[in-house]
Amino acid sequence: MVINTSGPICSVAIISNNQTIHYEESISENQHSESLFKLIHKLFDKSNNSYSTITNLGVVVGPGSFTGIRAGIAAAQGIHLASKITLHGISTLEMQAYLISNSTKTNDDEIFSIIEVSNNKFYSQTFNHKFIATSKIKLLDKNFNYNDYKHYTESITSSNFNAKTAALLLSYKLQNNLPTLNTTPIYFNTIN
Repeated sequence: MVINTSGPICSVAIISNNQTIHYEESISENQHSESLFKLIHKLFDKSNNSYSTITNLGVVVGPGSFTGIRAGIAAAQGIHLASKITLHGISTLEMQAYLISNSTKTNDDEIFSIIEVSNNKFYSQTFNHKFIATSKIKLLDKNFNYNDYKHYTESITSSNFNAKTAALLLSYKLQNNLPTLNTTPIYFNTIN
């Protein structure tokens, strides 16, 4: 199961053993604390799962909404402590690398992820073709020209940054024995 509360919409997803994806999202923006566990229980009913049938739990750790990230990580850590489900972190930048790779079918050695946060502030990180970070997250300077990189992200919308995408990425990493992140939050204001 994967939880994503890093943006305005809260979403959860489960990928079953036969690779069927079950997905739920809230229709109310920025109501993560109020809707998250309702969504999880709705997803369990829909997919015939429960906490005892989940073997891995992923949570999107940012960069993203400060309050949303805290709500998602706190919920995931609570579920982990109560049920001992293995916990994994997923960043929005690695989700974007995954989406870029799937939409462009690129064979480039590196994938450049970039997220605009506000007022022409951009964060970036590069990944290899297995979605493992090859650089630290960077705040790009004011001389950065987004138009030079826009073609990488044109086909990716904010609606793609959901728990379904995070679940597919986590599933890929687990199936290929690739490392996952811890659940330390990545906030926009804490990146150097």
